[in-house]
Amino acid sequence: MNLDTVIEGCRQGSRAMQKRLYETYSPRFYALCRRYSADDEEAREILTEGFITVFEDIGLYRGEGSFEGWMQTIFLRKAVSLYRDKKRRGRYFEPLEDSDYEGKYADLAEQIDVRDAMVEVLQKLPKSERAVFNMVAVEEYTFEEAGEELGVSASTVKSRYYRALQTTRRLLTKRLGKEFLKKYK
Repeated sequence: MNLDTVIEGCRQGSRAMQKRLYETYSPRFYALCRRYSADDEEAREILTEGFITVFEDIGLYRGEGSFEGWMQTIFLRKAVSLYRDKKRRGRYFEPLEDSDYEGKYADLAEQIDVRDAMVEVLQKLPKSERAVFNMVAVEEYTFEEAGEELGVSASTVKSRYYRALQTTRRLLTKRLGKEFLKKYK
């Protein structure tokens, strides 16, 4: 079944087509939500709200550009919205937790999945830095675009981004070791 058929079924409110769309795209968008969230529960909250919006607003998709890109915009906005809500409530800074990995693994290169290590490290960034890092480094927003989305200046985005880079480097070095990271320069 092609995507156009699934989209049309969703427009008509078909639960089967909504399920198919969810099953097709939820892994990809869960990964996006996880990059912006503090934990799995928050990522699931963003994912759920995002799909609700997709199903409610699917009639607004005009077929211009990629459908996946249209959906991605919705999920990014949900993640940024959650960030802003927590910021307003004063809960957007999460403490950096240092984990003790020294001496636990004899051969890091064979035992650690770099992707999992990166996700783990990103989860330790303060929420404001994590959002900026994801927008600039992963989603390829400019500093100005990210600032506009987050409601801060481009210079604030730059400083948060460079702090995030420094913290990420430090935590990855601690997590994986200097020798292991040299392979990825």
